[in-house]
Amino acid sequence: MTDYCIGDLHGCYSEFMRLLDKIDFDESRDTLWLTGDLIGRGPEPLKTLSFIIDHKDRIHPVLGNHDMNFLAVAAGEREARAKDNLGALLKSDRLPEFLDYYYSLPFIDFNDEMRFAICHAGIHPLWDLSLARKLSKELSKILRDDVQRPLLLRNMYRDYPSAWDKGSSGMLRWRFAINVFTRMRLLNSDLSLDYGHSSSSPEAVRSEGLRPWFEFLPDLKRHKQPFKLCFGHWAALNARCSRNDIIALDTGCVWGGSLSCYDCVTGERVRVESEGHLKHS
Repeated sequence: MTDYCIGDLHGCYSEFMRLLDKIDFDESRDTLWLTGDLIGRGPEPLKTLSFIIDHKDRIHPVLGNHDMNFLAVAAGEREARAKDNLGALLKSDRLPEFLDYYYSLPFIDFNDEMRFAICHAGIHPLWDLSLARKLSKELSKILRDDVQRPLLLRNMYRDYPSAWDKGSSGMLRWRFAINVFTRMRLLNSDLSLDYGHSSSSPEAVRSEGLRPWFEFLPDLKRHKQPFKLCFGHWAALNARCSRNDIIALDTGCVWGGSLSCYDCVTGERVRVESEGHLKHS
């Protein structure tokens, strides 16, 4: 029995299947944990999401920014963009099932036995895992609420607030939490979020005083035990991280890179090369 964490899929179904073959995934014994961005931009979102839901007892995703974009588009709160390649999902007879499934997903998830957590972009250095879990639960409750959900989806992606305020409430609190869980990459020295370098590597912006969020993050513990954190979202890292307890997994499959997997038992990393889909604009 093995737990595997897998990086951003972005609808790359063929690479996903090849990766599962390579690790000899057995749905009767193994468990998959996905870093989010299950769909968006890639070639086969319908097959990808259908497979995940059809194996939901063994596959545990978290929400990413492209997943949230899909929910906003489906709710009529954002315009569909051709480059996001969501048409097959929006036209599918399974759309209500897809939406209900997405509403059930967390922004951060935990495996206490293996002592790791997983999220899409990361957690803020001023949070601990308990606060991250609390904020994820707050957001999940809103997503399941038919009245509050449209308000959240309409207002979630704006470039403020940039700093964490533990006394905040309502939309400012929710938006900051979503931006951290699904968009964060670089921070200023005062731990405020940088919204202006979405495709940059850490080396390219260090002279501007920006550093990756995980360089500020204290050691993580849960139930007084050390924890690892797996994340995706940042293809420009190519899975490079300066810390052994933070596992970067987005290796840019949809951009022509590879799809990466982390064996939570052995620490081994496995990749399959992308079939080549998009280029960074």
